[in-house]
Amino acid sequence: METFKDSGLQPSIVKGVEALGFETPTPIQKLSIEHLLENETDLIAFAQTGTGKTAAFSLPILHNLDPDVQHVQAIILAPTRELCLQIGNDIASYTKFMDVKVTAVYGGAPITKQIKELQGRPQIVVGTPGRTLDLIQRRKLRIEDVQFLVLDEADEMLSMGFQDELDAILDNTPDHKQTLCFSATMPDGMKHLTKKYLKDPKEISAGKRNISASNVTHELYVVNAKNTYEAMRRIVDFNPNIYGIVFCRTRRETQSIAEKLVGDGYRAEAIHGDLSQAQRDDVMSRFRRKKLNVMVATDVAARGIDVNDLSHVINVNIPDDPEVYVHRSGRTGRAGASGISLVITHGRNMRKIKSLERLIGKQFEEKTVPSGDDICGIKMKEAIDEIVSYEHTTTIDPQLLDVAMDKLAHLSKAELIERFVGHETSVMLSRYRGARDINEKASSPKEHGKRDRSTGREEGFKTVVIDLGYRQNVNPSRIMGLINDAMEGTKVRIGKIDMDKTFTKIDIEDRHAVEVAARLNGAKTGSYVVNSYFEEGSSSSRAERPSYGGRDRRDSGGYKGKRKFEGGSDRREGRSGDRPVRRERISGERTERRERFSNDRSSSDRRSGGGFNRDDNRSGSRSGGSSRAGARSSGGGYPKGKSDSAGRNRRSF
Repeated sequence: METFKDSGLQPSIVKGVEALGFETPTPIQKLSIEHLLENETDLIAFAQTGTGKTAAFSLPILHNLDPDVQHVQAIILAPTRELCLQIGNDIASYTKFMDVKVTAVYGGAPITKQIKELQGRPQIVVGTPGRTLDLIQRRKLRIEDVQFLVLDEADEMLSMGFQDELDAILDNTPDHKQTLCFSATMPDGMKHLTKKYLKDPKEISAGKRNISASNVTHELYVVNAKNTYEAMRRIVDFNPNIYGIVFCRTRRETQSIAEKLVGDGYRAEAIHGDLSQAQRDDVMSRFRRKKLNVMVATDVAARGIDVNDLSHVINVNIPDDPEVYVHRSGRTGRAGASGISLVITHGRNMRKIKSLERLIGKQFEEKTVPSGDDICGIKMKEAIDEIVSYEHTTTIDPQLLDVAMDKLAHLSKAELIERFVGHETSVMLSRYRGARDINEKASSPKEHGKRDRSTGREEGFKTVVIDLGYRQNVNPSRIMGLINDAMEGTKVRIGKIDMDKTFTKIDIEDRHAVEVAARLNGAKTGSYVVNSYFEEGSSSSRAERPSYGGRDRRDSGGYKGKRKFEGGSDRREGRSGDRPVRRERISGERTERRERFSNDRSSSDRRSGGGFNRDDNRSGSRSGGSSRAGARSSGGGYPKGKSDSAGRNRRSF
């Protein structure tokens, strides 16, 4: 099949397609038409945005419609109003020489009008999931006998939360229908979708999945986040013939950028979900007629924008889902034209850029934001070109012309040209003259090596464990600071940092791991003294540096990670065996002070008639035969901060 005439489609369909100026099918159209004309199995089709997916499924459906059947034979679901209207209009244009009715149903428009159109018994209904389900529940749309069900941009419908609506709609369709699923990407959610809704589907793909069109150039501009709008405005000014879409993440951001552009004198408008259908239609109409240079849009609102000659797609942020970028960039470079998809981001997002490059199979071309002088030069050339190409069609009053000649007679030719061009470019000159450089240097993303599946440790790294965690009020930044202090003057690669309440695991590159562990062992942070050792499975088990105070910390406490190390003792055993050793070293002086304080306090309490002796309390005897409750009620009590339980629970590091 080389042309539509060779496709086997009905002559009336071919005539309608050729009337639109199409003669040769695109790759996805060829594969889809050939399959659907010869088979009744379900179909999954992948193709880049702008490759004619609407014709790929609608032309075979039109070919197989029964003109004598007066009920809905095909239902097509799309995620957005714009895409729904686009599909409906495209199918209507294909049926110019056929007796087929097509109705589009979507939210944001009067439902009474759509109900009236459904009463005309259309053979094809194109709808958004929400409005389609509403009409089914009102019993105004009956799809019990449909032959075809099409899910266009099915991945987007799932991401927008239409799972329940899709389930309810499909419950009203017959089992013998043919289900067609078309999409530009293949996220994980699509696998679940196809298993649930399709039966042994045939899978076709035009080109590689999830990649950008070959005629789209990808550019990267790196600036500080606060300079994002300034960078975008300079790029727009540097490209005077720009005709593009600026993509934003939220509706509020979309409206804010559009208002700034309008305030700065640009022909721009926003399109997002908060606009009424009439407002959206007005914006799209002006954009298609090129009354607007720039349209600022959210991802959802942009689905269904059918404009083939966009020059630029500007991403003022990197989408959270990388596959969304494929859809965004697919708005340009359509119908064989070339286009530019550019990203404006800050220097710390290079890892996301690398992920996008792997997904689209291309590299971003790093560009610099135009300087003020560059933009002024472009604008001056533009003004001169406009003067040269200006066609004088109106007659100027001779008297006014004489007055102008008299007033300008003292100016030379060069002075006159200089003043005229300066006047034409005064706005740009005042805006950009002396403008600062806002470019930033992109930071190189850290490359991670392969990880050991058994330990989770990166190859070329060893895991050092220290007995500090969240409970000791430290965080990863403080731990990295400890390492920098300990290894002053040495650059150390640090991998994964895994923090728990009382310990932290740090992946350190092999060549410095032993030295880092040794220097951390005994280091101080605040009132804490650090214990460090290698995790089980590393080539060394303990750091060999003795701690402060002269004792060897290999025999003392420190968290051992609930794993058994040298000596086979776990953390609790190590701690319980370690504490008496610490107490013995200071027992003489501390015990003497405690006993002297206790005796002085006890004598004072007895003289005041309240309280009880700590030593008597341990043995069960109360001073003066009074009970513990009685002692507390008589005005005595524990010496503040010196209860025995408090002493037992105190931890030393």
